Amino acid sequence: MVSRKFPYDRRVKYEVSDEKEDNAEGQEDEVDGTHYRQPKPEVIDSPLIVGEIDEKDSTLDTDTNKDTLKSCCWNNCAVSYSSSEKYPFPFRGIDLLAAVLSTVFFLFDVISDVILAEEYYRFQRWIPFVFTISLILFPHLVLNAINTSWYYNDYIEEKKNEKPTKKLVWFLRIVLSLPFMLGPVVRNVEYIHYGFKSKSGSLSESKRRYFYKMVLCENADAAMLRMIEAFLESAPQLVLQIYIIMTETNNDGPMMQIVRPAAMFGSWIGVSWSLVSYQKALRLSYNKKAKRLSFLGVIFYYIWRACEVAPRILVLSLFAAQFGYHMLVATGIHWILMSLWVGCQKQEMYEKMRDKVVHYIVIGYVLIFCFQNVQKGKTRYRAMFYYFITFAENIIILWAYFTHHKKNWVYLAVIGSIPSFMVIQIIVQLLYYKCIHPEHTKIWL
Repeated sequence: MVSRKFPYDRRVKYEVSDEKEDNAEGQEDEVDGTHYRQPKPEVIDSPLIVGEIDEKDSTLDTDTNKDTLKSCCWNNCAVSYSSSEKYPFPFRGIDLLAAVLSTVFFLFDVISDVILAEEYYRFQRWIPFVFTISLILFPHLVLNAINTSWYYNDYIEEKKNEKPTKKLVWFLRIVLSLPFMLGPVVRNVEYIHYGFKSKSGSLSESKRRYFYKMVLCENADAAMLRMIEAFLESAPQLVLQIYIIMTETNNDGPMMQIVRPAAMFGSWIGVSWSLVSYQKALRLSYNKKAKRLSFLGVIFYYIWRACEVAPRILVLSLFAAQFGYHMLVATGIHWILMSLWVGCQKQEMYEKMRDKVVHYIVIGYVLIFCFQNVQKGKTRYRAMFYYFITFAENIIILWAYFTHHKKNWVYLAVIGSIPSFMVIQIIVQLLYYKCIHPEHTKIWL
């Protein structure tokens, strides 16, 4: 079986035949949060300016399957994907829609936050401005630096090949990542490009298989980048803005009342959708049709994750509004305890202690906001333990905060929303695993 790690590691090959996969919940559960960054196929072609591939030098498997499916790409309709189970995930309209939505949500989140920062600057509210702009610039610098490092490593590998990607393409990739900070957008564009090329009837079977593998690679890269951005920028930004609303006394006019809710809504969608995109990419990495997340599964998974993230962010905001900077101390303690808990699971993902420690720290941070499974075995017991801790924290903070002098409608709305989100999350999560999960027939409740 292909090993999958989190944090993201360098790419390894998508194997045509994996070992027998783990069973679903209740037996040996699959790992939701571990992933390897998949390698590009050895035949290199430009993602933006496509040249010819010398088939005689290709190291790809060139045998074809007589059972094929017909598809249309642009104006070129011809025989395309092999119906073999080796390549079970052809690029479809739903995949194009998901990539477009990911790009739109990312741009909406960033642009709305920038406009909000500009509004704080216009009203000379310097502290909110500094924190808001800092939570925009720093996460995106980190995000695009990671993306650039991936491109650099791929470039070093491609230099060993006779036909590397054209330098103009590398230039566009780097420039759009730094300084324009559009790494996830570039990845989504390349994913769409490879998807159309993989269905082009004018290409040979070996070329289409190459582009098929590239679709899986770029989809995984784009999903991972979006998830990094969501937890470094969107989630903290949402906590900050709710805290400002609860503690501010300024009335900055109707424009602020429009821009700030829009920015907060964009951040909430961004965090929730990033988890869906990552889960979808993770399932594609198994390269098995039985692992596919259906359209209905995407909807239920999104609702589940949105209702899981929302109360945690609201609780953190309540705690910050009541106790100020002490919230950072409490969050830090939770982070440390979650990191130690992950370490106690004795994962065998990394050999070096440095890599293990980084892994524990990153997962511990994600567990501040939502559950992420990173270990094979029965997930239900780890999930039950995690949700018991987080739900207890939510209820305790609500009880401590519900005092007689908190009569503002904002506080009452937040206090009413948190239990509602928690109940909806439990219901939708159970429905997802029992009725919609790709292996729901093997899951017992």
